[in-house]
Order: sequence, then C-alpha cells, then structure tokens
Amino acid sequence: MTDPSPVLKAVTNGWGVLKLESALALNFEATVQQIIGRISLGAMIATTYFYVAGMWIGLVATAIYTFAKSRTVYLNLRRTFVFSMIFGAIVFAIYPLAPPRFMPGLGMTDTVTLLGLDPAPHSDSAISYNRFAAMPSLHYAWALLVMVAAFKMGGMWFKIGGFLYQAFMFIAIIATANHYVLDAVAGAILLMVALYANRWWNHYDDQMNEWAGDLLSQLRELDQNWRKRVGTVQVHDLRQQLLADFILRGGHAIQPMRSRVASSYSTIRLSQSPDVQRSFRPELNNLSLVLN
Repeated sequence: MTDPSPVLKAVTNGWGVLKLESALALNFEATVQQIIGRISLGAMIATTYFYVAGMWIGLVATAIYTFAKSRTVYLNLRRTFVFSMIFGAIVFAIYPLAPPRFMPGLGMTDTVTLLGLDPAPHSDSAISYNRFAAMPSLHYAWALLVMVAAFKMGGMWFKIGGFLYQAFMFIAIIATANHYVLDAVAGAILLMVALYANRWWNHYDDQMNEWAGDLLSQLRELDQNWRKRVGTVQVHDLRQQLLADFILRGGHAIQPMRSRVASSYSTIRLSQSPDVQRSFRPELNNLSLVLN
C-alpha cells in the first residue's frame, strides 16, 4: 500500500511534526541523542542494540510467560497485539512519515545503519520494510504492552521491570533517530485504542460466537441440500456408450463401419448409408480398434 515510497510526502509530514513539536516544546530528539553519545560510546551502542533486539526479546518473553501462567491474559494480550498491528498499518498507509534520521538539516545520526544493524541497508536487499512508518511507534506501543502484562501478572519487581522497559524503549527510539517524541505519544494512543477494541471484543464475544455458530449451521445445511440436488442429477454414462460402439456425429449416435465390439447388434454399413458422410476426425472411425 505504500510502494513506491512517497518520499516527498513523508519528508513534508516530517517538517509538519517538527513544527508541531516546536509549538509544544517537545522537539528534544537531537538533545537526547547527544546526551547518550556524551555518556559513552558503549551507551550509544547498547541503546542501539536495545532498539533493534529489545522489542522482540520483550515480546517473546512476555508471550511465553503469560501463556504459561494465564491463558486468559495471554489471549487478551495477543488480540491487543494484533489490533495494534492492524490499526498501525492503516495509519502508515494514510500518513507516511520520514523518521528524524531521514530529515535533512536536523543533524541526527542513524546509529542503526552506522553499526551495521539495518536488515535492508540497500533498496535491492532481500529483506525490505517500510522506512516511512514512523508514526505511530510500534516499538513504544509494544513496550507499553509488555508493561501492561507485567502489571497484570507480576509482583512488585515485575512492575518495576515493566516500567523501566518502556522507559528505556522511549529513550532508544529517540536516541537512534528512528522516531519523534510525538511518535511515542501516538504509539501510546494506539495501544489504548487496541486495548479498548479488545475489551469490546470480549464484551460481544458470546454474541459473535453465537453468530458464527448460526452461520456454520446454515453453511452445513446448504452443503447438504446441494449434495442432495447433485445426487439426483441424471448423467449419461459415456463409457457405456463407447463400449456399445457408438460415436456422436452431427448430434446423433451411429455405429462405425469397422466395429467388432457390439457385433450382437444389427450393423449398418456406411457404404449402405449414402446420407452418412465420413467423419472429419478419422481417429473416431477407428475407435473400435482401440477398444478391441
């Protein structure tokens, strides 16, 4: 839906986001990257690796833990995850946005590409992804989802870990020049919408199951009725006609001249039937030889 990538529109939307952040005093992306870089080179490398791998590690660990502890919580989190993907894809298609690393003159460094962690550094790479899907930030939305799971399932230390996880992810998405501050805000809103959609799903779950059951029963009844109708259709046995040494010519069934299959029937020689012409397909005249 976003190919070819709308570069001009994405960059234009990027300047619009920066202008809105300036009005709201939220344009501190470059400051965050500079602070992490001045702490140490190792801090910048760790932040970049956390951005690349931390999201998947957090999601997989949360899925395994909730699946083992509570299937109900797991199903709710999984459905919320799917809703967030669907809603996020719609926004990506409608509102392409260039991340800070692609904005000219902003002065931010693409640390993911600098460390060689970009899975598709070139346009002709085997792996591709939408480079203009900055808003909303699914990295931050799913980090908040991990925090929600920690608050639902764990004790005090799990809650603290979930809170720190989403805080570190917020820093990572900005320090690596992959998202704006407003992208994180949009990610939080996206997760709230997905949670509400999951709650709505649970509220009407019984009714939807009843509708699905009715639909399946109607489909089964329709299938049975159709099978009965098909079973009553009379189909001519073409094989029996061929074994009886009859062929179709001009819409009528006649016997070939050199037939030896149905010798018990009364034969009519083609030479004695001046009205019958030879077939334009000679192989049909010798069909009896093949059957014999």
